[in-house]
Amino acid sequence: MKLFKSNEKINMEEINEIVTLSKKILNLFYIAMVIGMVLIVTLIAREWGFWHFLLNLLSVLSPFFIGFVIAWLLNPVVNRLETKKIPRTLGTILVYLAFIIAIVLFIRFLIPTIYTQLQVFIANMPAIFKEIENIINSIFDRLQTFNGFDFTAIKDNTLNGLTNSLNNFMTTLPTFIVSFVGTLFSSIVTITFGLVIGLYILMDFNEITGHLLRLMPPKNRFELSLLITNISTEVRKSVNGTLLVACMVFICDSFGFWIVGLQAPLLFGLLCGITDLIPYVGPYIGGIIAAIIGFSQGPLVGVMTIIVAVIVQMIENNILQPIIMSKTTQLHPVTIIVGLLIFEHFFGIIGMILATPCIALAKVVWKFFKEKYNLFHDKETLSDEIGKESL
Repeated sequence: MKLFKSNEKINMEEINEIVTLSKKILNLFYIAMVIGMVLIVTLIAREWGFWHFLLNLLSVLSPFFIGFVIAWLLNPVVNRLETKKIPRTLGTILVYLAFIIAIVLFIRFLIPTIYTQLQVFIANMPAIFKEIENIINSIFDRLQTFNGFDFTAIKDNTLNGLTNSLNNFMTTLPTFIVSFVGTLFSSIVTITFGLVIGLYILMDFNEITGHLLRLMPPKNRFELSLLITNISTEVRKSVNGTLLVACMVFICDSFGFWIVGLQAPLLFGLLCGITDLIPYVGPYIGGIIAAIIGFSQGPLVGVMTIIVAVIVQMIENNILQPIIMSKTTQLHPVTIIVGLLIFEHFFGIIGMILATPCIALAKVVWKFFKEKYNLFHDKETLSDEIGKESL
């Protein structure tokens, strides 16, 4: 009885604060240990040449990964057809035929047009560089007249850099074309094998997942199944939303550039659509390049190109993103920007494109372990637990 009365005099708020602080310190210690272990493993792997071996292995297995990604993207459509009483084999064939027809139509109608516009653009490159040189001369002449400062050295360095860039571009262009054709042929073979593998994976996609889960301990199967489902759902929403927004940007920019008279509108519209896959900074990369080419054609075309790029960006931010991306993974802009910087450092442009899906995946995994191991208790939860223990 005395013990009960003494417990009543304990200040529960102070105990809650102490326990909360100790829990946070312990969790931070665990996180620091995990980060340290990852860094140690990374350094050991680099010293042993593991990453080089892994990249070579991934290159060899790339058709399998391509097939798996295709099957993963198309599996929800096949599942929906199954709910309509269509056998999975027939549904897989129908979906795959539609997918291949879409690829063929894209190659048949869009690629030749873009190739023709690319030829015209390359042929006009000397004239475009000459016009850019005239614009630079005009800008520096006005600056020198306005400020009375000698910009001759700066202007000469800028023009020399521009001339060297043009010469390097024209010199390396044949080698680049030969290398690109070789890479394209190799990619076509790889993608063809990937399509074949993807067809077989898609026919038995759900069974393959079940077989993999049966390899896990029975007590962990439900949790792993839930984790895999959450990862697949979140990453698929992010990928599908991003690709759809990029396609809409490509269509809108191409149409707008065609209206204002920009050379090769489809080419630069496609460039804007591809760079739009990079969050935040991507749209400005494509728009700046298109604007530079627009100003080389004339001030009016340049200004109108900027207006088109800005309008499309406003449509994307205020209409496409809220409507299409409303159900995608919610990530803080700072988190995405930090991820972009890290992935760009290690993997370049491809890393920047893959950064958001990878961050979405990491968020789902972190949430899973946070809930599983009850990490980072909130104050109310701790108060309830301590209150129960005191009773």
